[in-house]
Amino acid sequence: MTQPPNDLSFLTSARDNPLSTVFEPHEVEAHWYQFWQKQNYFAPQSNGSDNQKTYVITIPPPNVTGVLHLGHALQHTIHDCLLRFHRMRGDKTLCVPGTDHAGIATQIKVEAQLLQETGQTRKQLGRDAFIARTYDWKEKYGATIIDQMKRLGCSYDWSRERFTMDEGYVKAVLTVFKTWYDQGLIYRGFRLVNWSPGAQTNVSDLEIEFREVAGKLWHFRYSVEGTNEYIVVATTRPETMLGDTAVAVHPDDARYKHLVGRNVHLPLANRLIPIVADNYVDQEFGSGAVKITPAHDLNDYEIGQRHGLEMISVIGFDGKMTEAAGIEYSNLTNIEARQKIVADLQALNLVEKIEDYAHSVGHCARTGTVIEPLLSEQWFVRMKELARPVADAIRIGRVQYVPERFANTSLDWMDNIRDWNISRQLWWGHRIPVYYGPNGEIEVSIEPIAREGWTQDEDVLDTWFSSALWPFAVLGWPDNLEREFYPTNVLITGRDILNLWVSRMILTSLHFIDDEVPFHHVFVHPTVQDVFGLRMSKSLGTGIDPMELISIYGADATRFGLLQLTTGAQDVRFIDRAEENLGETSVRRWLREHKGEPLPLQWNEKPTERYPQMQNARGFANKIWNAARFVSGQGSVIGFQNIEYSNLDLPALWILSRLNSTVEEVTRALGNYEFETATSSLYSFIWNDFCDWFVEISKPKLRENDVSQIAILDHVLEVSMRLLHPFMPFLSEEIWQRLPKTDDAKSLCVAVWPTFSAVDADAERDFSLVQETIRATRNLRAEAKLPPSQKLNVALFAISESAHRVLDANKNIVAQLANLAEVVVLSNENARPANAISTTTAGVEVWISMEGLVDREKESARLQRELDGLQKDFKVVSTKLNNPQFVDKAPIAVVEKDRAKLAEIEAAIEATTSRLRALQN
Repeated sequence: MTQPPNDLSFLTSARDNPLSTVFEPHEVEAHWYQFWQKQNYFAPQSNGSDNQKTYVITIPPPNVTGVLHLGHALQHTIHDCLLRFHRMRGDKTLCVPGTDHAGIATQIKVEAQLLQETGQTRKQLGRDAFIARTYDWKEKYGATIIDQMKRLGCSYDWSRERFTMDEGYVKAVLTVFKTWYDQGLIYRGFRLVNWSPGAQTNVSDLEIEFREVAGKLWHFRYSVEGTNEYIVVATTRPETMLGDTAVAVHPDDARYKHLVGRNVHLPLANRLIPIVADNYVDQEFGSGAVKITPAHDLNDYEIGQRHGLEMISVIGFDGKMTEAAGIEYSNLTNIEARQKIVADLQALNLVEKIEDYAHSVGHCARTGTVIEPLLSEQWFVRMKELARPVADAIRIGRVQYVPERFANTSLDWMDNIRDWNISRQLWWGHRIPVYYGPNGEIEVSIEPIAREGWTQDEDVLDTWFSSALWPFAVLGWPDNLEREFYPTNVLITGRDILNLWVSRMILTSLHFIDDEVPFHHVFVHPTVQDVFGLRMSKSLGTGIDPMELISIYGADATRFGLLQLTTGAQDVRFIDRAEENLGETSVRRWLREHKGEPLPLQWNEKPTERYPQMQNARGFANKIWNAARFVSGQGSVIGFQNIEYSNLDLPALWILSRLNSTVEEVTRALGNYEFETATSSLYSFIWNDFCDWFVEISKPKLRENDVSQIAILDHVLEVSMRLLHPFMPFLSEEIWQRLPKTDDAKSLCVAVWPTFSAVDADAERDFSLVQETIRATRNLRAEAKLPPSQKLNVALFAISESAHRVLDANKNIVAQLANLAEVVVLSNENARPANAISTTTAGVEVWISMEGLVDREKESARLQRELDGLQKDFKVVSTKLNNPQFVDKAPIAVVEKDRAKLAEIEAAIEATTSRLRALQN
């Protein structure tokens, strides 16, 4: 991007030069973002008032490994829309940006780079050297996503940018750990964890990606001790059976009640294990009896805890079988062990059956390896005591979720919370501040302990532990929390991290910041899916790169298009015509048969037509630009505030009232996170009301150089650009700079948000009548197949006196916009013209004289043929709909489509009959 000069000559140039004939978004974007930054507009702006409100957002810190994906782009567009809105409203607005060190993701990338460049592993390189190399990597590659946020137009205070491993942040993390440890809330113990053999660490739930796998369901016979009976258990993982310590059945299952409390022989292991009754068991799955392996399954672990079962680990951290699995299976991979166990059981005639079985299997999202639930000694936080205040805060509305239903997601998690595993077997991250002395001493210290014989714990803290402190750690805690900006106003996030991150931020804030919540609102934006409702994936070719959208459509159109998708729905679909052309069946088959391979997407048409939602937004930007060129080309006048309302005609009163309505609606919608409503309101007003109606109506007056009309156009466009700025900041700034203004703001970025006054209901009602009359005239012309360029004579008859008065005063507008030679407003309904076609709308009859326009005989014959065809179609469709077998058996969508078609045919028959009757009179 070109750097503008430090003085305001750039601004003067922007104001003096006319808008180019074609809207080129990248030229506009290149200079305005740099200008805003140089003017320091993104820092909190104080107005000197003691009553000035603050508005603060801390962004969810993206991974330093990351690039902007479509979900990020949506999220940051929402951030910036709200920030620009509140900044213009005069609030002292601040957004603190930053990035997360992303322990697992970053370490894996650096390890791969290290191996490729040097052939070394991290252990060969050494811990200190590896961490130094990771910092180098972060400095080189970690700013990519920040640069992309800037291209999107995010007005964040970059002077405050934070990183979860900068010096102040590290102090905050270690302070929390020591405080909780001293309070007895952190402990070390053996628990079942999600182990990634590929990453060689345990991982959080968010690092687990569930994939459907075509596997097998093996049914094995376990003989009941002292009887001739056996019990059949079903499993998808035969290798874990060597660690079974029970068989469980449902307590209400009559088939097995007599066996509860007895033992079965565990095949191959030469052990007796009990049969227990537990409500967890699904009587309908398999035989209704399940093997329980507490050391290798999270649900089995819970059952084991309830029944005091032994825990036997038969799979190790390297993914191979342990000595506890027996000498014949020890050191085999789990797949090798699976194959051998099945073969050995078949030899013993203990395999009841084997079925094909598709099921969901957890994989490490970072390495792709299958997650192994394993017993491990880890650090944990006791959560039940800490979670209770969070649930209370949500229930009484101290933190409000939008949409409200997502509050239940957090409450369900809090009410059933487990202790939090906070240790990771990594090097990159916040190293656990626990030190071990030579004589078994344990000490927790924020400052490093360098005494002889003392060593520090090897593990680092879960990334979510450090990010849980984000709202207050980035504002100076624990040294000097900036109370002016805390608590923040809103957190904007997706639903997938409501528990792992959002609930934990509330928890830490309540505990450490004087029982204060970190934010008042949690806005949960929808998840963006592909056109078929599948989760987007860059690796599979179904992910949309926002940078590609910006390069094709511009940042403004990308932002506006994304905000149009931001509804109250849980999921929204982003249309890609290349994927749509491939077809849902083909896409799903490809993803199933070509796992991990990108879709064969091709798009040979115009790039701008690939993504219709963005194409529509870019069309809107072009419409605004062209309207602005037209208005600014009339010459600027300052003086709207001096115009007397009593001198305004109906169109002027109407457009000003519509402007007031739009200001009110957009302001209300943004205050309630209703982004779709706000964009729809703006779109409708600017495109329809202003461009299609008022600008067109103004043209005759502009040809006469009507100064008042120019002032009104300038005023409406200037206020519209203020409204548009949070949504399309670059385009709105470029246009606004060329318009006359009443304040001294140097930039739209810090201009005053419009205020609204009462709407003029009479003007809106009366002009609506004029609009409906024009639309009816245009439609009647089209139905009669009269060319748009052909001048027509039209007569109007209004039922009410008020409607007659409005139409008579504004018949010139009807004539102008409907391209009519003459408009007569009839006082007497008996004066209706002969040889005319008509329609009625809003209490007004519209008559178009057909005299001399068409050959009456030929047109009558043509209309009769058209009517005959319509009646034939009506008979076919109505016969189908009157058939109960069709209506009862056909899909609902098909039936509804035919009903809609029948209604269209009926309307066409009525219109054609009316035209035919008029010609025959």
